[in-house]
Amino acid sequence: MVCCAAQANQPNIIYINTDDWGIGKVPCYNMDPASQAIIKTPSLDRLREQGMLFTNAYAGNSVCGPSRCSLLTGRHPGNSAWRANRKTMEAPAWPIKTPMLGEVARQSGYKTAAFGKVSMGGTATPEEITATGWDYWLGFLGHVDCRDYYSATIWENGRKIQLPKNTREVLAGTSLLQKKGTGVVPDGKGTFIEDLYCDKAIEFMATHKDRPFFIYYASTVPHGGRPGGMRVPDLEGYDKLGLTKFEQVYCALLTRHDRNVGRLMDAIKELGIEKNTIIIWTSDNGDENSYYKRTRTFDGNGPFRDVKRSLYEGGIRVPMLAYWPGTIEPNTTSDLQTTQWDLMPTLADAGGQPITEDMDGISIMPTLAGNPEKQAQREYLYFEFYEKATQQSVRMGDWKAYRKGGWEGKLELYDLGKDMGETTNIAGKHPEIVQRMEEIMKKEHSPHPVWNLEKGNKGK
Repeated sequence: MVCCAAQANQPNIIYINTDDWGIGKVPCYNMDPASQAIIKTPSLDRLREQGMLFTNAYAGNSVCGPSRCSLLTGRHPGNSAWRANRKTMEAPAWPIKTPMLGEVARQSGYKTAAFGKVSMGGTATPEEITATGWDYWLGFLGHVDCRDYYSATIWENGRKIQLPKNTREVLAGTSLLQKKGTGVVPDGKGTFIEDLYCDKAIEFMATHKDRPFFIYYASTVPHGGRPGGMRVPDLEGYDKLGLTKFEQVYCALLTRHDRNVGRLMDAIKELGIEKNTIIIWTSDNGDENSYYKRTRTFDGNGPFRDVKRSLYEGGIRVPMLAYWPGTIEPNTTSDLQTTQWDLMPTLADAGGQPITEDMDGISIMPTLAGNPEKQAQREYLYFEFYEKATQQSVRMGDWKAYRKGGWEGKLELYDLGKDMGETTNIAGKHPEIVQRMEEIMKKEHSPHPVWNLEKGNKGK
């Protein structure tokens, strides 16, 4: 497709999407005293102090594959191809026939780059990733291989390349907990993949600083698990705080990622493009605490109910910070209800392109540009998900509906303005709201060859 000419003063956009970073573990959100006392994220603190904090930001779904599918396709979970993350439930509705995020960015006049966890659901081929609009990409083909922070190989522009510092021979014996795949690989002993993403992103910005660019920075931090486990170049001082070994490495991952956010902030300033570049930082779903053995040291989701894989607020409400020097007023807060499928229309809007019927979201450019009076509002947000239980939820103003078990499941209703923890089901007191929520759920669920909402369906 031929891209359009860049718009005058069109901002660059860097979208950083972390993996399982719960809102309670972002110190500047002030939701958990333990996290604030232990976790150090000075760069995120800078983003907050010099930018905008969103209090009503939502992921694309409650687990990585479906969430990233909604982000990359611009479709909400009731319309998207991927509505669960299990391999046995992979969707045959692929590839997507409508434009993907990178393609829309190109059409909007951007040079495009993607880093990290760049697949659109389960596992993609290198040709599929390249074909979805990236001028440059560096990362992995699926949602398992990317978990190794010291992988010996990585994909660059559709070609598998070797990382010689990350061979088994070089890394042998460097991890403190080698058998568990968790520990420290000292600086100079290996190539920390997250640092490599940042290096290449800065190179890309330097190369394209004279024309608009869009970077999708899909970090794996702080996801753990096999292969590779949680390994870091340095414990960042967390070994002196009485934490378990797993907690030390987990926190060190957060702080190392934060340092790379700071490097990106410094780079746009050094390149002279600081006032024409937006940085958005967020997470792909709510908190997951199994990576450090489910201790009680941290509260990953603050006041919100449940965690990753749930459509209660704790599974889908996420942190989001936006930074645009000279345009976004420092230390501001927005209560706009926004979600990850808003990114595609925001990119189109930034490039002066229309928001098409293929896009389920709204552009948040008016909010970012300091024109909240021009901001389009939405009536509701709709989610559905097919792991743990067949789930649906709707956020409409302060009303929140939740249901599991398909069409015959019993709908729960909460008033988030008074009960953000979703502790008191008030469905019996508001039959008219319940009826409206059920209508929305029926309207927004589109047929799918794998997933449906019949009673008891779990996608099998």
